[in-house]
Order: sequence, then structure tokens, then C-alpha cells
Amino acid sequence: MKTNFKTTLLCAIVFLSVTHVFAFDVKQNEQIIKIINAFKAQDKVLISTLITYPLNRQTPAPAINNQQELVNRFDEVFDQNLINLIANSDVENDWKAKGWRGIMFLNGKLWLDGGKIRSINHQTVNQANLKQTIVEQQKLTLHESLRNYKQPILQWETTKFRVRIDDLGQQKFRYASWSLDKSFSDKPDLVLLNGKQDFDGSGGNHYYTFINGKYTYRCDVIVIGTSKSPAGRLSVLKDQLVLLTDDVVEVLK
Repeated sequence: MKTNFKTTLLCAIVFLSVTHVFAFDVKQNEQIIKIINAFKAQDKVLISTLITYPLNRQTPAPAINNQQELVNRFDEVFDQNLINLIANSDVENDWKAKGWRGIMFLNGKLWLDGGKIRSINHQTVNQANLKQTIVEQQKLTLHESLRNYKQPILQWETTKFRVRIDDLGQQKFRYASWSLDKSFSDKPDLVLLNGKQDFDGSGGNHYYTFINGKYTYRCDVIVIGTSKSPAGRLSVLKDQLVLLTDDVVEVLK
């Protein structure tokens, strides 16, 4: 069977267009090389200038808000394994342009935007230890009915509620919420179990859903969005009808 010339040409144009859109320009190439060289030198001060702040850490570890904090907490963020991965990386093979989402390193281990590191999806031993210490301290401030969990996922204040999600172990998630006139130490107004986590692409955006009869509670965690995007959003649906959308005002630690 003869190949249709127009079809072949069209496919070639589409392929070239797609690869061209996501190819690095000269400036992006220079930015990546600058980051690689900073990690080769293991220069903490220089690396601290190549990060967009605040740099959020995995809950419940606090965000890093400036260059000096990054230098002070460097070993919490970067271990030798991650340093070596970046220092020995290949621009063409290990770094990928993802359009408006920025530049991705090794399937999302790092994300760059505007030539700076915007997010780091890597947990060091030091950060794991810090998180565990904070978890144990946090449990004492929660209502006694909520103190049994493996790790916290999020604590939000929306325009109407306080919301907390915990991982009870084996990816079993628990949702708890309070009205704004109550604190996390009070008995929650609503507790839902057997939540499910799903990811929205490779950029880091994800959401948790909890079923309560005909009602679905969904918490969207917005990692990559626009400058006007909230950190997250609570939605409540009855069947397929959206009853409430409530943006996050503050991410609580």
C-alpha cells in the first residue's frame, strides 16, 4: 500500500512543531548549565541565589523563605545523592522543557521557572527526621480523636473552613474540617475516611477525594498554576452538581 504523501508530510510537520516548541532556547540552555555548575562546585551561597522563594517543603516542614534560610537548611533540602544527580546531569537527556509549566529535571525531581528552581520533589534523611519531630509535636495540639495517623498531608484555611488531611498508612486518607471559629484542637465538625489521591499530569498538581453518601469532597493541591492561582481549592459536589468551591487562603503548618 502506497503511503499518502500529504499524510506523511503533515505528520512530519506536526512532529517537528511539537519538538520545536519544547526545545531549549539559548537562554534556557545557559540557565541549566549555570545550575549544573553551581552543584558541581557545591557552592551553597550560589545555589541559594538560583531558587525562587518561598521554597515550599513537604508538609509539615516549614517553607524556606530566603537565601540565608536555604544556606542554613541546605542539608535538609539537598543530600549528596541529589547534588550528584544535578552535577552530573546532561542538559539534553535529563532536562525537559514543558511549555508554560517550566523545565523539568528527571521526571519532576526539580522544576525550573525563569531560570530558577521553583520546586524540589526529593526527600533527604534530614528532612524526614525533621518531619517526624514536627509530627510528634503536632499530634499534641490536635483533638484526641485525630492523633492516630502516619503523616500529615495538608492543613488549610479556606474562606469558610479549616481543613486537614492525614495519611493513616497504606495510602488511606482521612479528611477533617472545622468552621473558622474553631481550632484544630477542637472536635472536628466532619470526619471522612477512605479518601483517594489522584495526580493531574506530571507537574505535581494532585487532588484528594472523599465520598459521603451522595456528596463528594475534593481538595485540589495546586503546585503549578498561574500567579493568581490559590495554593489549593476545596470543592463539594452532590452527585455531579458543584455545591461549593472554596479557595485556600492560607496553608497552615
